[in-house]
Amino acid sequence: MSNNHASLFAPFLEQVRHASFADRHQPAMSLLTDRGFLSVSGPDSQRFLQGQLSNNLNVLEPGQHHLSTACTPKGRMYSAFRLLHCENAFLLSMHKGLLDLTQTTLGKYAVFFKSEQTIDTSLVALGLSGSSIKNVIETLFGNTPEDGSAIKVEQSAWLLAVPGTCERYELWLPANQLSAWWEKMKQNFLPVSQSHWRLLDIEAVIPELLPEATEQYIPQHLNLPTLNAVSFRKGCYTGQEIVARMQNLGQLKSRCYHLTADSAVELSPNTKLTNAAGKTIGEVLYAVTPTDAKQTELLAVIRVEAAETSDVQLPDNDITFTVSPLPYHIDVKAELQR
Repeated sequence: MSNNHASLFAPFLEQVRHASFADRHQPAMSLLTDRGFLSVSGPDSQRFLQGQLSNNLNVLEPGQHHLSTACTPKGRMYSAFRLLHCENAFLLSMHKGLLDLTQTTLGKYAVFFKSEQTIDTSLVALGLSGSSIKNVIETLFGNTPEDGSAIKVEQSAWLLAVPGTCERYELWLPANQLSAWWEKMKQNFLPVSQSHWRLLDIEAVIPELLPEATEQYIPQHLNLPTLNAVSFRKGCYTGQEIVARMQNLGQLKSRCYHLTADSAVELSPNTKLTNAAGKTIGEVLYAVTPTDAKQTELLAVIRVEAAETSDVQLPDNDITFTVSPLPYHIDVKAELQR
């Protein structure tokens, strides 16, 4: 089956709504059309990944997951993903545009390990979200995972609890089961596009690395140490020296923030942002324009001082931006103890 699953997704995409403010915390299911999966298996897979990824796999038990990154020797992320420890393998869920690069780059370091990296085209992902949906989730799946954990569903799928401003879960399931689960869940969840899930990520400031941003940022630029995607006590991994040095110096000048444009505007990844003086102060990660709002919501990596004063504009444009306070506290010293 093709990795993009275009023909499989087509009939479901005809049923979905685009993101809206009114629906954003209502029970909804999002078909995550750009999601892909890399499976890492073999007797040395944990030891191999421990030397490549930014988090500590030695404390990740089967059935647990968290965000993680893979960096170049210069500390720049070429991949970022949610990592699940399955019984006999690790599953990495990421933007499908990162799969080939991630597999190829990890493969360069795998020669001394009994480990295999395989792009798993059999899996697809659904995002389930909404306020007070825990009881519905328990009825549908027989159990409810806690944040950072996952439960096995019918021996071939996984349900993961993920963070957000409302309750959120990801269902990783075989593509041939999508239709059955879709019909079962749409009795309780409104079918919505992936833009809905992305709007929730923007609201919670939980950034996804898109292909347009590969090797552009260190993990701190996307606030990933705060989101438990980086361990500073695990020891060496590729890029660790640069990442740790930046954390120890505490001199990061740019971070990821939630911005709101004062009118609806199309913003592609890497669109440059400036301050009132015309100086470039950052760039867009990605943006969503809700259907019921005359404004655009986005995540952007911008200078901290610009964020603190909401001094953000588009060059040669009268559109201005409001920067929302981060929904979590960043404590650089506390992060060093993880």
